[in-house]
Amino acid sequence: MHYSTLERIQACDLNLLLSLAVLIEEQNVSRSAARLGFSQTTMSKHLKKLRIFFEDELFFKQGYKIRANDKALSLLPNLHQWLQMSHCLIQQSPFDVSDVHGVIRIAFRDDQTELFMPLILETMANEAPYIQLEFMNKSRHVFSMLEAGELDLATAASEYPPMNIYGDAIPNVNHYAVYAQNHPLAVINKPTLKQIFSHTTAEYNSSDSLESAIHQLANQHDYTRHVSFSSDSMMVMLHGLLAGQHVGFVPKRIFYDPFWRQHLLRVHIPEAKSVPTYLFWHTRVHNDRLIQWFKNRILSLINEHLDPN
Repeated sequence: MHYSTLERIQACDLNLLLSLAVLIEEQNVSRSAARLGFSQTTMSKHLKKLRIFFEDELFFKQGYKIRANDKALSLLPNLHQWLQMSHCLIQQSPFDVSDVHGVIRIAFRDDQTELFMPLILETMANEAPYIQLEFMNKSRHVFSMLEAGELDLATAASEYPPMNIYGDAIPNVNHYAVYAQNHPLAVINKPTLKQIFSHTTAEYNSSDSLESAIHQLANQHDYTRHVSFSSDSMMVMLHGLLAGQHVGFVPKRIFYDPFWRQHLLRVHIPEAKSVPTYLFWHTRVHNDRLIQWFKNRILSLINEHLDPN
């Protein structure tokens, strides 16, 4: 290593780089200090030294928070690489998920949980028996929960997450209008969109993606959508449809369950193009080998078992 390079490294307290990485990830001085076990005063001093060292402000204030500027964000990939290399150097042992102990907290919509939970639990029992999973129903505030460290992974439909949130796309699936066999639409062979929207509908309000697509579709055709029943639980909505009073809108995976294939009728709605769903995680776990292994394993299971057609 060149002498000038060594001199540059000696001039910087490497703990400051750790503070910088966490500050960029958290976008919050108090949370960064708590995460590293520092006082807020110490973290503020670190930030002051970092600004001097890099000859840049690195962050700007936004309300009560701080936001990383372009300079700071450009440093983050190299900081992550440095942290990962440091971890491997200190660990000096290969990552073996079968021997790892820990807890992973994930939030799916209830219909996703019902479909994928058995697959995930079976996989974990075989490959990572010492990992504890905490399943949570998807909240409308998953990004703030990820930022606060209350969740490790969550699904959501958003193409514009906060800058400190990463995401991998989950394949889109076909969507259907569904209704009970005693619903008035049941006597019509392949009801049209106009006929479907002429009836009262149910809304699954945990799916901001699908429901937004349905509302947009109604507006495009100048139809009025009447919603008189809504639930943030897919199972509650589906059982409500059995009363024969409403039309609901669901992804195809619902019909992987033979019960719903038997009790609900469906009409494919190819025009309903929803925003892609993503599996999101916070930048603080971007190099966490357990979380990344689990994330990749989930995506693999979904791709293996999700029929998009």
